[in-house]
Amino acid sequence: MAKRNMQQDRRPALRAIWLRCLALGLFLAAGLTAVPADCQAKADYAFIGIKDASQVPKFVASLQKALAADDRNAVAGLVSYPLMVSAGGQDLEVEDKAAFLRHYDRIITEAIKQNILAQRLDDIFVNKQGVMVGSDGKVWALPDGKVLRIGVIRD
Repeated sequence: MAKRNMQQDRRPALRAIWLRCLALGLFLAAGLTAVPADCQAKADYAFIGIKDASQVPKFVASLQKALAADDRNAVAGLVSYPLMVSAGGQDLEVEDKAAFLRHYDRIITEAIKQNILAQRLDDIFVNKQGVMVGSDGKVWALPDGKVLRIGVIRD
């Protein structure tokens, strides 16, 4: 009987500890999923040569704007040349902007365009390979001097 009373005496203390742990877990989870209201990246991307984190969502927004307007020259201006492209199961080396524009429809397929347009500016994946634009790793941007440019396109 004494043992049972001791267990009952501990219940409020154990419940309080459990509730504190739960509250701490929820607080930490909320911090990990918080999204900046201004859609500006707050992460440190210096490990891949990006000193200004806001450069990442700005680049993606510029690319999306150019694609939505079908501004091929603007899209071509966001590319690092020469560009290696894998399109339709074939590798294509795009030497310069003129070649990119000649092969635009083959490079920027409707699937790639829609994938990039669907990219949320507050959810951009960055690793040591660069900035993944879209959800499936088909388009990657890399630092080119002080700006980001498309460095890889794979369909």
